[in-house]
Amino acid sequence: MMFDTEFIIALTRGEKSTQRQSAERFLAENKTTPLYTSRICWAEVAEGFESLASTQEALKRFAIVEIDEDIAWHASRLARDLKGKGQHIGDNDIWIAATALSYGLPLVSNNTKHLGRTKGIRLVSY
Repeated sequence: MMFDTEFIIALTRGEKSTQRQSAERFLAENKTTPLYTSRICWAEVAEGFESLASTQEALKRFAIVEIDEDIAWHASRLARDLKGKGQHIGDNDIWIAATALSYGLPLVSNNTKHLGRTKGIRLVSY
């Protein structure tokens, strides 16, 4: 599964946070599933930390997927489709969705407002 920034941020909240508990419960229920996130999510999560080491610690469970030509192609198609409908969702969300599409992975996020608009994405709420 591909994990959105929103999910990873939930994991970094205080231990008693309901968002963190929901995210941890989801991971426990899917403990044999490989965990992926995009380099775009990595950068968004890094904004919340003071050091590279803290960022790496927060993301240690996830394999980071780097941007390549196939992801860029999917991003261009998503952006073209959404802009044509007047529904652009922001460049970072386009790249995150394109990464999931490129790898054929469901995207775990509660951000249905934006990511729910992306054609072909399998969005999984937690």
